[in-house]
Parts: sequence; structure tokens; C-alpha cells
Amino acid sequence: MKKILSFGFILLTILFSACSSDNNDDSDVNNVVSATINGTAWKSTKVNSVTLIKVKGENQQRFDINIQDNAQMLSLACSSELTTADAMPLKAYTFDENNDIIDALFINTYLIDGNTFTEHFVETGTLTITAMDPAKKTVSGTFSFTSKKVGSLQTKVNTPEVVEVKNGVFTNLSYTVLTTP
Repeated sequence: MKKILSFGFILLTILFSACSSDNNDDSDVNNVVSATINGTAWKSTKVNSVTLIKVKGENQQRFDINIQDNAQMLSLACSSELTTADAMPLKAYTFDENNDIIDALFINTYLIDGNTFTEHFVETGTLTITAMDPAKKTVSGTFSFTSKKVGSLQTKVNTPEVVEVKNGVFTNLSYTVLTTP
């Protein structure tokens, strides 16, 4: 139950951080994130936020990436025990609904006429942090996930039953560190 509550908190934070302003430079070529979504090449056009949230009272930390193009937003998150450095451990973080392995979360959201619609829920996924520089506050890694449609919230865009994100790559994204008691 604690895992479910923790990831519920992650989901809320991701959704709120997606709306927050950030100092990340959208025009920086290093801030491009790419992936293949249902067989089609995808590249972010905007980095909404990249944040390491350290919660000392819970002895936990969470890392969030929120990126988008004109039609879709991807939110990636992972959690670990609190570290002394302003960085996450370099490793693979996983969401596997069937095996109760959950230290990552993935959300794909559709952007339609200024509104956001999340119609899929993740089944499996991996977010691997391959490099993180706490001095420069940059992070690199890979990601992939599969989500299934759980309902329709809009009728303007026909969304697929399954969203499969493969070959996701992010390189030298700048991140911000937030620390709470």
C-alpha cells in the first residue's frame, strides 16, 4: 500500500510540475529527447521540467522528467532512497504491474486544444539513468514503456489501445534540485 501511495504522490507531483515554469532553455540542442512511439519517430520540442526532489523526512528522493511536442507530453519518474549527492543512483528503474516492481512511473498525455488528456496507464517500463553530474546538474539516460488505454476522455483524437514507447534517449538534460524537510 505504501508503494501505491508513494506513486500516487509522484503522479500528482508530475502533473503539477508539468504546469510549472522552469528555467530550462527549450532551444538548447542538448535538451532534445527522442523516442519511437508506436513505430513513429518522436522528438520533444519543449522540456517542461527536470527535477530531483529530495524528501528528507521520508528518506526518499524522486526524479521527474516532463517533456512534450505539440501533440503529446511524456512524464517519466523514478524514486530511490535519499543520497548525499544531488543525484540519483545510476541504474535501471522499473515499473512492472504484474510483478509488483515499482520504482518508476511513466505517463503519456495528449495535448488537444490547450487541454491535457491521459487515457492510458502504464503496464511495464524501464528508465535507466546512465550519467548524472551533480556539480553541473545534468542527466542522461534511456527509457521505454508500454501503456494500455483505460478509457476515453475526448473525441477529437482517436488514441490507440496500446502505446509502446521504445528507444527513448535523453542527453545532458539540466535539472533542478528541490529539498523538503
